[in-house]
Amino acid sequence: MPAVSSIAHEKAPGPVSSSNRAEISIETKASGRGWRFWAIFASLALTAFLSSLEGSVVATALPAISRAINAQADYVWIVNVYFLTSAAVQPLYGQLADLWGRRWLTIGAVALFTLGSGICGGSSTSNMLISGRAVQGLGAAGINMLVELILVDLLPLRDRGKFLGLMFVFIVLGSVTGPFIGGILVERVSWRWCFYLNLPFGGGSLILLYLLLRIEHEKLDESTMDKIKKIDFIGLLILCGSISSLLFALTYGGTRYEWSHPTIVVTLIMALLGVVLLIGFEASPLCPQPMIPLVLFANRTSAAGFIATFIQTIISYWVLYFIPVYFQSTLLVSPSRSGLQILPFSFLYCFSAAIGGGIVSKLGRFKHVQIFGFALITISLGTFTIWDRNTSTAVWMVTQLLCAFGMGVVTPSLLTTIQSELPPALNAASTATFAFVRSVGTIFGVSIPAAIFNNRFDTLLPGLHDDVAQSRLSRGQAYEQASPTLVDSFPMIRDAIITLYELSLRRVWQVAIIFAGVGFLAVLFERDLHSNLDEEVDQAALLNDDDNETGAQETKGGKSWADVERRWIMWEQEMPGWRNSGFMGRIHLDPSYRLNTPPDMRKAYFRNSC
Repeated sequence: MPAVSSIAHEKAPGPVSSSNRAEISIETKASGRGWRFWAIFASLALTAFLSSLEGSVVATALPAISRAINAQADYVWIVNVYFLTSAAVQPLYGQLADLWGRRWLTIGAVALFTLGSGICGGSSTSNMLISGRAVQGLGAAGINMLVELILVDLLPLRDRGKFLGLMFVFIVLGSVTGPFIGGILVERVSWRWCFYLNLPFGGGSLILLYLLLRIEHEKLDESTMDKIKKIDFIGLLILCGSISSLLFALTYGGTRYEWSHPTIVVTLIMALLGVVLLIGFEASPLCPQPMIPLVLFANRTSAAGFIATFIQTIISYWVLYFIPVYFQSTLLVSPSRSGLQILPFSFLYCFSAAIGGGIVSKLGRFKHVQIFGFALITISLGTFTIWDRNTSTAVWMVTQLLCAFGMGVVTPSLLTTIQSELPPALNAASTATFAFVRSVGTIFGVSIPAAIFNNRFDTLLPGLHDDVAQSRLSRGQAYEQASPTLVDSFPMIRDAIITLYELSLRRVWQVAIIFAGVGFLAVLFERDLHSNLDEEVDQAALLNDDDNETGAQETKGGKSWADVERRWIMWEQEMPGWRNSGFMGRIHLDPSYRLNTPPDMRKAYFRNSC
């Protein structure tokens, strides 16, 4: 075994008294969890809702914002910079959470998000607004990751799907209601309230988190400077450069520049080289503390879980962005009616996420739920290819609801899948990487179908034989301006334009089927670790068992702590040297392991392992 690393606890090891457990007191009774847990959950849900809302609220307000501050060509970065900063720094938050704990990092992330909202609301220039959106994105990155990490810390593996599914309801509600709320605020008040809205709620969340969020953290016996030296700054710079290049290419490819233009080709090559360089650096001895430990992908279940997460996120945004295009360009309904027609999809997505999480928590199995979900997604996307101007309401309604149900039931079990074969010491890293994969999936889920649609439409466009229409609909304008107003502005070739939209959308759905099929194949490689779910600790009960000074000796499934320890030993035998390899570097135990472990075993583990 490796030598003992120097770890100093906030409290000396000894009998597990009430003060030596997490400072958060979750009064767990037979009927459920206590008020303090639900107060924390509510504050986390509120911040997650606001973060999700801010990602979509600008959609309908963007024209008014652009006019007010004369954004001109900068308008696209008002949206993109938020996703850029939130995606790029999420892996970094995983490192910071391990070094400094969850509590103050969460409070800092919410404070950053609230500060960025204030800057955006008070902006008088496009540069100021873009800067504020960047600050918002930095805060949102921490919120998106830490909300899930805190739930992971507080909940046994079996219960995580249920509560993550419930949290996902708030996240989807934010995404779905964002455009509607943005439109109302612009029309009735001012575009500035799209951002000022976050100030009172963000302030309230800060107060609740400060008062209630008390999670004990394993302190390393190191100075602040030593901790800073452990941060993977080089990896962060490589990642930021790669994502920036990718986002630039996906934003301007096929619109401002042709895809074959040297500018787009060079930026795509830079993005690809950045990924290769990042993997090589993270795996090398030059990076003893990687922010994305490659050991996360070393077993088939977690690797398949990351692939499924990436695909599911891509498909979610693919569908959410292009169903309205079908409604407005082919069925010729107004934007407001299009928003109403997609609401059933959005709400069933939320509802089925809660169902999926409950099923996984009840049965202790996730693989079959995910196989069912991805199969349903693939089949429903196949039915989307028959949509045209004559499709009945019943057909497009039922088929989109099938897709929503499939996507929803898969969502809450993805993080559980990833963490089921990883030790608790990797909770922060795996949660941060999970959030990062979803953020990158969001970027791809918006840009890839847009590129497919624009390319197909431009290929078919010469068949219109109308120079004015070709100039109005080429180079991405058909997608950006898809609406009944645009189609009706060419009455002589109206039906021909609708046909182009139908054929282009059909190609979009055909490619989506391929992506969904990849997700289906990925989940087939997962191991359905029912026993691992049962062996997880009922942490809430342990934290509140004040009469048991020696700590719980049984896990939730009735397994002894020796069984849990044997599972760890087997894991280390399968992955020898994972702690001190170039893949992983030296990491300290996740706080949840200390909370979940009796003192005698904890001492033995620290003495022989760390």
